[in-house]
Amino acid sequence: MPRGTALVATSFHGVKRASSSSSSILAVAGRPRGRRTSAIVIGVGLAAFALGACGGGDDESEDTTPESTISLATTTTAVTTTTTPPSTTAAVPDEPEYVTEGAIVIVANSSNVNGAAGRMSDRLAAVGFEMGTATNGTEGQLEVTKIYYDPANENALPVAESLREALGGGDIQVFEVGVPAPVDGGSAGDATVIVSMGNDTADKTLEQLQGRAPATTSADSGDDTTDTTEGSTDTTEPSTDTTEAG
Repeated sequence: MPRGTALVATSFHGVKRASSSSSSILAVAGRPRGRRTSAIVIGVGLAAFALGACGGGDDESEDTTPESTISLATTTTAVTTTTTPPSTTAAVPDEPEYVTEGAIVIVANSSNVNGAAGRMSDRLAAVGFEMGTATNGTEGQLEVTKIYYDPANENALPVAESLREALGGGDIQVFEVGVPAPVDGGSAGDATVIVSMGNDTADKTLEQLQGRAPATTSADSGDDTTDTTEGSTDTTEPSTDTTEAG
């Protein structure tokens, strides 16, 4: 081989070797880079796994606050009701219509109440009877009043019967008057009707005697008291506050 050719060949051979060496260097230099990249990839994967295990940002989480209790206090109010017993009013009869004309009337006291004859005369005069002067009776003390009339006067009997009604009726009776009349002195004078007043009518008003005086009776002596207790309901309502993370 000519020298020139050998040099060229040698040169090319050197080039080849140099090329081979360069490839080897590149190959060796490239290996560490490949390992570093793999390590980075593995590290990123581990971080992603750890994030997933800890409940990453894509997971839903429920934040529950403790239950709060709303309590409505019970208020108890005592209500006292007082019931008044109904009152009963007795029926009051109407005042009768009296026959008062045509006869003079005197009251003779035959009761144990002094002055009662004069007071009864005033009451009878107030309702229209024509009255003479009051006097005392001679029959002693009477428990029940008597009424006498003079039959010689046709108006005396109607007036006497009207007097009986005015004094409440009941056991009071009407009689013809005899002689002497049952009054002090034995004479009634101009009077043709005599009321011998006994204890049953002494010092009583005509309203009382006729049952027209209003009387109120109570059905019960005491009051009925009802204690009612009204209370509100104690209600407990639990409330839950739920927060969703997105």
